[in-house]
Amino acid sequence: MSNMKSTRINGDVPQIRVFSMNCWGLKYIAKHRVARLNEITERIAAATPSHEIVALQEFWVYADYENLRAKTKHILPYGKFYFSGAIGGGLVILSKWPIEQSSMFRYPLNGRPTAFFRGDFYVGKGVACASIRHPSGQVVEVFNTHLHAPYEEKDTYLCHRTAQAWEIAKLLRGAVQKGHVAIGLGDFNMVPSSLAHRIISTHGLVSDSWLSAHPDAPDIPPVTATAVENIAISGITCDSVLNTWRMPGPHIPAENASDPHSKRLDYIFHSPSTSSVQDITVGMTEPMPMPSQKGGKGGAAGVCTLSDHYSVEVLLSLSPNAAQQAALAAARNPEALPKKDLIDVAGPARAEEASLSNQIGEASERRLPLKILDEILAVQKEYTDREKGEYFWRIAHFWASVPVLIACNVAVWWSPHNGVAFALMMLAWVVAVTGTMDGLIGFIFTGSEIRALTEFEEEVRMYRHLVEQRGQAQGSN
Repeated sequence: MSNMKSTRINGDVPQIRVFSMNCWGLKYIAKHRVARLNEITERIAAATPSHEIVALQEFWVYADYENLRAKTKHILPYGKFYFSGAIGGGLVILSKWPIEQSSMFRYPLNGRPTAFFRGDFYVGKGVACASIRHPSGQVVEVFNTHLHAPYEEKDTYLCHRTAQAWEIAKLLRGAVQKGHVAIGLGDFNMVPSSLAHRIISTHGLVSDSWLSAHPDAPDIPPVTATAVENIAISGITCDSVLNTWRMPGPHIPAENASDPHSKRLDYIFHSPSTSSVQDITVGMTEPMPMPSQKGGKGGAAGVCTLSDHYSVEVLLSLSPNAAQQAALAAARNPEALPKKDLIDVAGPARAEEASLSNQIGEASERRLPLKILDEILAVQKEYTDREKGEYFWRIAHFWASVPVLIACNVAVWWSPHNGVAFALMMLAWVVAVTGTMDGLIGFIFTGSEIRALTEFEEEVRMYRHLVEQRGQAQGSN
């Protein structure tokens, strides 16, 4: 695959080179993990010009982080591996300049414990935060995250992802309002036309770097676009047919092959009031040698793509560019795409989310419109009603199991046969375990989740009231 040319926007200085990538580094599960993450490490170390801020997602194993630090400390002497949840959040930030302050903000809504096979609840997803002092004297606040994926055609996690977008948007907004350079980056598991994207770019007071550089880039790649065009023009980072983890056959297709399902899920957001995009490109597209991989998932003819995602690499100038923002504002109000086209490319779950947000708003929009806020509240209410029902039945199961458990234990004493007694004891064991589990999940998790949902609702309603008041005040002037 040929190297992609980035587009030069302006020549402002000082500058920061920023890199973000989902590395797919799950221990025991991710194939060729050690070799792939080592190759990513070596490419970061050998990059010319060097990256100055690096954010990685799904970098789960601390030994891989130690290898990363050892091989990149000559260009990125400062770093932080963020600890979160039962098995870690998988987030890493490296910097050329000192990290003055760091914190790990965990999302209040982040999956369900019963979906243990997905793991989102147990990794403790959140936002890895780092405050970096640039040599120019400006403070750069970096927010690295990995939002919840849809997983299903009927996206039952839409409310969680929407709430997560709201939370990181608040962090970004706070940094911008302090006059700092805000950078939000990571795997957001959303397409540009999504509700989450609208929340972050509007409520967070930030701009999508790819759209800053390419204001006319399509939200969804055209069906007729080739794989290489999707990378260069649409900035896709996931599900490319040129990625060996996603290719449809045993061999990597040609660069001009059809690529109808590729998506842009990885982003670098920047604060346009303090920075502008000078260069942007999708990177880490070249496969690595993998002689043991003759075919099958992840490999083709002795090569392997570094991850199931590509990287996003941005050169930011630490000064605003009014012309760039004007060009973006003029281009960000496109005609809505037919829902069928969205479903064909992005899938039913992401297409449904796009339909909630009127796909995408204008870049000059700095407050979410009432219609979008009402959509957020509707999503929150639907999910809250579902969870309240689940809470009721789990707690009911717990209390119903108590008399059944007592009855089983009493019946054992009166059983005339050993076999019946044994069956009653087994039944009592099942009732005790399932009742206790549902009680714990209901009382501890679902109860906490409902309170987090209520807090989310009240924040949105407060914001909605403020937007309504300002709208009325502007109308009366």
